[in-house]
Amino acid sequence: MDSVPRELLQAAYRRNPIYLLKIPLHFSLWAAITWALYATQHHPLALPIGVVCSFMIANLIRGLGAVAHDAVHGSCSRSKLASYLIALVCWAPTGMSVTLYTNYHLHHHKIANTYPDVDNFVVTDYTRSPVLARLLLLAVYTFAYPLYFLFCMARYVKRLSPLQRVRMNLELVAWWGLMAFFFWVMPWQVFFFFYALPFIFGAILASVTSMIEHYEMLPGEDAYSSRTYGTSARFVNFLWNNVTYHNEHHKFPGIPFYNLRSFHEAAYPYYDDRVKSACYPSILGVAFELYGRILRLDIAKLDERYRGLNKEAERQKMMALNGIQPGATA
Repeated sequence: MDSVPRELLQAAYRRNPIYLLKIPLHFSLWAAITWALYATQHHPLALPIGVVCSFMIANLIRGLGAVAHDAVHGSCSRSKLASYLIALVCWAPTGMSVTLYTNYHLHHHKIANTYPDVDNFVVTDYTRSPVLARLLLLAVYTFAYPLYFLFCMARYVKRLSPLQRVRMNLELVAWWGLMAFFFWVMPWQVFFFFYALPFIFGAILASVTSMIEHYEMLPGEDAYSSRTYGTSARFVNFLWNNVTYHNEHHKFPGIPFYNLRSFHEAAYPYYDDRVKSACYPSILGVAFELYGRILRLDIAKLDERYRGLNKEAERQKMMALNGIQPGATA
């Protein structure tokens, strides 16, 4: 990807604030769906309508998370305050502190796919049984990734300053307090489809896409650190705000979400074969391919990857590193 012409990169890095209107659009669609849940709560088909609405909300929340992710990278605004506020508003629906996420995610870019990277789930740290290892991988990469993720976040809380920890807790209290208020004022059925079921669907989306993006990818050159997927899934990318162009994002983290697809299409002829082999037009196709790899997991091969590595020393060394700086262009 180093051979991509400079003019393509310059165009890709160019900000266009008009695309931030996706933020009120996503929240407005969420509000409209909530109105539909109220209007149909006594309908004979309320259950299937509610499930469809919940799945749509989960996808909208994922798209808002993608905008927050860009704000964390400084791609939405040059202002640190504006970037924080955008990230806060868009990340809050995930139920997680954006202050904690910022520390983790910028560090993830620094240590992508190394042993201590949260996105590199090393199953042999938990079980040596091939059968249990496969089952655990399937669980984490089907629905349980957020649970594993939260378990790992304890190491990132330790990296926060006292003031950042206060801000982290204020963010969590504010969001979950708002959800408690909605739970109190909404009919339980409406609240379930408004947030509870979307939260479950969101866990599934996060688990599957985490697998697609980084499972079995190796550390080193950013051009080879992740996969791009769903390039033909235009509607999904509209909802998810192009988060599927993950390889491009890792190589050039400063490209705003709204430029990733056009950059991919313009730059693709300049990709080498290895990068092209990690680009997929679909989402489910690559997911099932990776599930197949999990079912064929070779414990010995995984052991070979970490043979001779002092895991605890490696974790301490990597956790001592600062993450990449917001606004990084490569």
